[in-house]
Amino acid sequence: MKINTLYYLKNLITDIHVASVTPTSRFGVEKVLEKINFPETKLVLEYGPGTGNFTTTLLKNMTVNSKLIAIEKNADFCKVLHKNIRDPRFSVFEDSAENVLDILKSCNGSSNPKADYIISGIPFSLLSPKKRMVILRNTHRALKKGGKFLAYQAFFQFHEVLKVPLEELFEDVQAQYYMFPLPPIL
Repeated sequence: MKINTLYYLKNLITDIHVASVTPTSRFGVEKVLEKINFPETKLVLEYGPGTGNFTTTLLKNMTVNSKLIAIEKNADFCKVLHKNIRDPRFSVFEDSAENVLDILKSCNGSSNPKADYIISGIPFSLLSPKKRMVILRNTHRALKKGGKFLAYQAFFQFHEVLKVPLEELFEDVQAQYYMFPLPPIL
């Protein structure tokens, strides 16, 4: 299935959780993923993978012993991911990121692994403050010590939406803005 802007636009209109009219550009993907130390990475979680722009690049760079778990609320996007990505290191769940701890437990039984990285394309500005904080707290709990949460946003957001809540949970919070990719990412 060829993914284009029209496909994203259809989902934008029918799903309030989709915040972009087009998949993240190659430049945008590279800017976010340059923060990952792939040789040392065992587990990556991806929130809101959409149709898989980050997902496919992650899998190309991850080691054979790494694992990628994607959490996507949009049923259409989940179908695309199941159809287009056939990699034994990859699992996708049609669910909400607020359930990340339950998803991790279901993947690993009694063991309690934590993620090295969590990458998020969730449009946090579209969430209620309560739901936003549940996702962020559970994200913090799902990361191993020294793990990183890499949240990219497709449009400008006031610091109160994401940066300030992150500073309540994480020791080191950095924000960068890139105008070049379409859509721009923060």
